[in-house]
Amino acid sequence: MVRFRAMLRKLLWNGLFAAFGAAAAIAARRAAASVWKVATGEEPPTRK
Repeated sequence: MVRFRAMLRKLLWNGLFAAFGAAAAIAARRAAASVWKVATGEEPPTRK
């Protein structure tokens, strides 16, 4: 039971870490797009 609980805690930590990492990446992309629009007056480049 102790091993299961430790594994669950690690899984929850990794999930939380992944969620915050994804949120930070999305926020950084949006911020960069906003700065690009203000600096150049154009839409930011996109992947094709």
